[in-house]
Amino acid sequence: MKLQEYQNEFDTINGPGVIPADCNSITFINTGAAAMQINGINISPSAQLVISGNADELDVTRYRLSFTGTAGNSCTVIRKIYK
Repeated sequence: MKLQEYQNEFDTINGPGVIPADCNSITFINTGAAAMQINGINISPSAQLVISGNADELDVTRYRLSFTGTAGNSCTVIRKIYK
């Protein structure tokens, strides 16, 4: 059985915007002091949202990120991208 190769891509985002997934799975971690929202889902500081795909799936969702505060905004995004 041949193993499928992938890489994890890490990004830190400090302001609102649209995040294209273009990956198999994506994780949003609220690493800031203010609450944030991903497509309307509230994520408290230190909490995370994990969206996983099955084998041979590609998530093409464009996620909307927003924050409730004006300072201390930080979101770490981890994408699993197959080669």
